[in-house]
Amino acid sequence: MKPENNDDSKGQIELDENNEQKETEIEEGNNNNIVGEVTGQAQEYKDLYQKYMRLAADFENFKKRSAKERADVIAYGNEELIKALLNVLDNLERALEHSESQDDPKPLLEGVKLVHKQFLSCLEKFHVQHIDASQGKEFDPRLHQAIERVESEEVKQGHIISEMLKGYVLKDRLLRPALVIVSKGASAKEETSEGAENTDEQS
Repeated sequence: MKPENNDDSKGQIELDENNEQKETEIEEGNNNNIVGEVTGQAQEYKDLYQKYMRLAADFENFKKRSAKERADVIAYGNEELIKALLNVLDNLERALEHSESQDDPKPLLEGVKLVHKQFLSCLEKFHVQHIDASQGKEFDPRLHQAIERVESEEVKQGHIISEMLKGYVLKDRLLRPALVIVSKGASAKEETSEGAENTDEQS
């Protein structure tokens, strides 16, 4: 009976050892899988981090380029306009030099008129337009600035009597409003006398 028990216990020990070995192999396999996953994730993180750093560097370079371009636009944005105005200045200086050698003011006046015309042409080339503020034009608060309102028999109420300073627009943007005097219409006394005259005529 005892030898049989020894065989059974030996078999049990071998079975336990086999089970332990299998469990150890499974654990080692699991550990290897975990290590592999961690290593893969670490490599992925490293790749993403390097990609992020490259993008961050590219973005910083883009910001620097944009800032430089904005600075250049501010510093040299009016270059073409200034070049055109230099031609106007040259002609004005020629007119002044020519006038010094002559007693007759007419050539100077003609020269100044030509320079003025050239100057307006230069402004139009760069889309600068004069605001219409002629007499009788309806007052527009978007384009005109009333510096005075006076009574007038000739000009209707709310319409321009005269322009004191010219206004200009750049495309659709107001550069400077036209300063104008606006009519308040006929005075109350005049309106009363006109009404009386009409009544007399009817009677």
